[in-house]
Amino acid sequence: MIEYDSDIMTETKKIKKEKILVIAGDGAFGEKLTDLLKKDGYQEVFLMKNGSEGLKQIYDLLPHLVIMDVTLPGMSGYEILAKKLAEPLLAKIPVFLLSTQGLPIDIRSVPAGAVTEYIMALHADPVEIVTKVNRHFSYESVTSGSLESDAAVERTGKKKLLWVEDDKLIGNILSKKLTASGFELFHAQNGEGALEILKTVMPNVIVVDLILPGMSGFEILQKINADMSFQKIPKMVLSNLSKPSDIEKAHALGATKFLVKAATSLDQIVAEVKAMC
Repeated sequence: MIEYDSDIMTETKKIKKEKILVIAGDGAFGEKLTDLLKKDGYQEVFLMKNGSEGLKQIYDLLPHLVIMDVTLPGMSGYEILAKKLAEPLLAKIPVFLLSTQGLPIDIRSVPAGAVTEYIMALHADPVEIVTKVNRHFSYESVTSGSLESDAAVERTGKKKLLWVEDDKLIGNILSKKLTASGFELFHAQNGEGALEILKTVMPNVIVVDLILPGMSGFEILQKINADMSFQKIPKMVLSNLSKPSDIEKAHALGATKFLVKAATSLDQIVAEVKAMC
């Protein structure tokens, strides 16, 4: 029994040296945001849960960016903005202002020129904030896709699997095995269906057959990999094609593993998919 595996090296995550201070009244939100920022490569991320202590940290750290809640114990975000703006040394430090308590930001209470970016959602999304931080520092987020996937897992308790396969027999059997293994399965029988699913679902892993009606598996991989938000998602090819040229082409289009259906048991397929997550 032969399995074909890629020899792909893991891309080194870019180390981001900017200092970021998060001041959040909601401790769980603050911890989640700081954790995601660190996962995305920021080495110096600091969290304060009190407004007065947060203002002191702005003086002590002189961060490159402050991400601040408007509702804080000790001193509100609005008060911090006013005091910060009055200090020439602190006035130019960028601030992202948000609300984690479900209360709208009162724009009238914000001093003119004190805020670089408003996060206007009533319940701020940490993944969205990481994306905005990367944009602010002109970084391409190397983990935004995986961060969204992690958030999806946290909400459902299951990892999301997009599987593109038109064979009904293997589809029925393998679907049951994958679901029983704890996956939330999104099954498409062709490329158009797969791309439609990806409009609303951020999977943790993608499994694609190569011989499909309409769009081939190669074309699906090419379209998926053209979107930066999906590039870091692990992709497996599961096909009866086994020519070295097919395997090389699949790897070149972003597949991290290639399994030959006829040479791999269903239990092995499930095990390989689980190992990719």
